Amino acid sequence: MADGEDVCDLVPESPQIRLVQLEGGDPLSIGEKRNFGCERAAGSVVIHFDDDDESAPHRIQNQVTRLANSGRSVTGYKSMVFEDQSGKRFLYCGASDYALGTSLCYHKDWWAKNQFPALQVAEDNAFVAAACRAGQLTTVDSGGLIVASIHPGNTSPRNMGSEWKEL
Repeated sequence: MADGEDVCDLVPESPQIRLVQLEGGDPLSIGEKRNFGCERAAGSVVIHFDDDDESAPHRIQNQVTRLANSGRSVTGYKSMVFEDQSGKRFLYCGASDYALGTSLCYHKDWWAKNQFPALQVAEDNAFVAAACRAGQLTTVDSGGLIVASIHPGNTSPRNMGSEWKEL
C-alpha cells in the first residue's frame, strides 16, 4: 500500500505483488492505513515494509520460514540497525517480547481478530503486545536483514535511550 509519492518504480512487475494506492480524502492514522492494507491483502501472510528502509533479498523467506516453524502468528525483529541522514548507524536492541513495527510479519487471520488500533503513533506496539499476551509472538535479532532510516519525517521520534548503541 502506498499513500504518498508515486512508488511504482520501487515495485517489481509480478503477478504476486499488488500495489494499492491510498487516495486522498479523509486522512487516516497509521493504524487505519495498516488495516486498510491488510483488508486488501490477497495472501495469508502480511509483511511490513517501509519505502525508506532497506531489506535484504531473503528477508521474506527468513520471516515466513520462522512464522511457519514457530507455529505462532506474529514474528518480527527485536533488534535492528538504523541509519541517520549523515550515515551514522545505531543498533536498537529491544526485549524478546517486542518487535519493531517495520519488521512485522504475521498471519492475516491473526490480524483479522487483532486489528491495529486507530493510532498515529505506537499502533504497532498494541498489536505486538496483543500477540505477546496470547503467546503468539516470536522474535529474533535482525542479523542485518533490515536497515531502517532515521530522518525528520519519521512517524515515531527516535528517543535514543539505553536500548540504542552507536555503531
